[in-house]
Amino acid sequence: MRRAADEDRKRRREIDAALGARLRAIRENHGLSQADMALKLGISTNQWGRHEAGINRVPASRLLLFSQFMQVDTTALFAGLPSEQGVTASSAAGAARPASASIADPEINEGSSALVLRIAAAARELPEARQRTLLAVIRALKAEDEG
Repeated sequence: MRRAADEDRKRRREIDAALGARLRAIRENHGLSQADMALKLGISTNQWGRHEAGINRVPASRLLLFSQFMQVDTTALFAGLPSEQGVTASSAAGAARPASASIADPEINEGSSALVLRIAAAARELPEARQRTLLAVIRALKAEDEG
C-alpha cells in the first residue's frame, strides 16, 4: 500500500514540476519577472516561485487568472503533460473538443514550447476562417517534413 502511495506522490510532483516549468516559460516569454507575475495574481513572489518550481500545486482559480492575463488557453497549459490517470492531458482535451477547435488541436499542442504558445496566442486574434487556413498551412508543412 505504501509503495502505491509513494508512486502516486512522485507522479503528482512530476506533473506539478512540468506545469510549473510551462508557467515559467510563458511568463518569461512575456518578459515578466516572478515579482511582476505574483503582483498580477495577488500573491507573494515566494508563493509564485513555489508554483513554478512544482513545490506547491497551483489552484484552479489561479491558473484561470494566469491564463486570462497571459492570453493563453487553459488547455494549452496542460497539453502534453502526463495525467495522473495515465492519459495525456492533450489527448483528453482533444477528445472533449470538436474538430473545429482549430488551434487547440492536440497535434499542435503536443509538447507545446514557448514559440508554439506565442503562435497560438497570435492565431487566437484571427477570425476563425483564418485560423483554419493557418492550421491547414501548419499541417501541410508538417506533411512536407515527414514526406
